[in-house]
Amino acid sequence: MEKIIVLGGKGGVGKSSISAATAVLLSELLPDKKILLISFDIAHNISDLFKLQIGNELTPLTDNLWGIEPDPNIYAEEYTRELVAKMKNLMKQMPIVGRIPQIKEFIDTTFTADSIPLALKNAMFFQKILDAEGLNAQSIQFDIIIADFPPTGNMIALFEIPEDQVKVVLKYSLNFYNSIKGAMRKFSKVFRNLIKPFDDYEKRRELGKEIFGMIVDLEERGERITELIHRIGSLRLVTIAEKPSFEEIKRARDLTKRYIELEAVHINMITPESKKCDFCNNIRSVQLKYVNDIIKEFNNLKIWKSNKLKEEPIGIDGLRILAREVYGYDISAGDILNP
Repeated sequence: MEKIIVLGGKGGVGKSSISAATAVLLSELLPDKKILLISFDIAHNISDLFKLQIGNELTPLTDNLWGIEPDPNIYAEEYTRELVAKMKNLMKQMPIVGRIPQIKEFIDTTFTADSIPLALKNAMFFQKILDAEGLNAQSIQFDIIIADFPPTGNMIALFEIPEDQVKVVLKYSLNFYNSIKGAMRKFSKVFRNLIKPFDDYEKRRELGKEIFGMIVDLEERGERITELIHRIGSLRLVTIAEKPSFEEIKRARDLTKRYIELEAVHINMITPESKKCDFCNNIRSVQLKYVNDIIKEFNNLKIWKSNKLKEEPIGIDGLRILAREVYGYDISAGDILNP
């Protein structure tokens, strides 16, 4: 893998459109490279942009570009199936579970992939891609990944979890264990005190070793992913020329600097100058004030500016038009990949 381009920023600023336009342009400039466009935003709209049903499977968009809008539940279940099974088994070693069927049912229905936080699910899927495991039978090894990330809070979680994954998993498991204890409190205290928590020490010890081994694997994997993002990751923040969005990218810059290098800012949807519309020109004059503020604040970075298009950038042709509006006609792939 050569480059991971992450686009982040406030919702509604055009992150998905610029992500898709960037992917289309790079696929044309680099026909020999395999490129993946992936959406981590809950409100997936890559399908709408390409006028294709993309969803949870790798979908060819051009000869060398694929898209996916993953359902994190599927990958979270796959990723955690063995760990969850062993944790359930360990809990079921408690004799009281065998004597009170309601607790066994509680374990089976509560400790599932559905109960895993969304940020952790998305991070699991992101790691699956970056760890070069392949997403389907094709096992495509991508050269470039372009990731449309959610707004800042959830974006931070996607970076944070690989680095602190063991802590996250252990916290999740502890919360589950505490929920089991809570369920047991519903039953007679006298009845519970008659039973030891575990009656098969050796079996419990072996299960504990297996769970510990899996957690060590998680930690090693998280370290690989964190190092990869540090080495080839490139964050580009997308904003529009208004105060809330400007403040958001300043926060995002400060919160992400320990995880990924910020290399560029996109100022999107600037109102074009008009000879007939005074109202439009008034909006533009206010926007240009914020454009100048953004350029001043991020003066050490590449700044790309793009006007609002007359028509939505829908389909390959529409995304091509947006890409040229954003990057111009003379830009090289190298200038996009390494601004």
